[in-house]
Amino acid sequence: MKSILLAVLFAGGVWAADEVADRAAIEKTIGALSVAPIREDLFTADFDGRAEMARLTETPRMVETDAKPTVVISKEPWGEATIVMQGMTVRAMPVIVVKKIRFLAAEVAMVDGMGRAPVLLVLKKYGTDWKVASLRILAEK
Repeated sequence: MKSILLAVLFAGGVWAADEVADRAAIEKTIGALSVAPIREDLFTADFDGRAEMARLTETPRMVETDAKPTVVISKEPWGEATIVMQGMTVRAMPVIVVKKIRFLAAEVAMVDGMGRAPVLLVLKKYGTDWKVASLRILAEK
């Protein structure tokens, strides 16, 4: 009986560790949407939100880079410094900020986010990578 109880407790701890890692990986994927050009490997093959993604990323807040690496420093207190490599464009603000992550299954997550408007994303897990399967703008500002 003790071994069954220990197995259940251990399995719960393993799931919690995996969930923490999955949440971090999801936030990393969504954060990568703020770097232009947007990498195609962030999306599933059947991703259907290209027009909405284009509406979220069209912004005059983009900083073009030189031929050498540069550093972009936010002006906010406790701001962040970002190194921009040649050929990359970094937006001054993230395209989507994660508000809430819910796991619908072990390999499917629904994310409430905020961009220029509230957005809903569905991500699927492929191996250790999370990819955006669907993106919907919920309401225009």
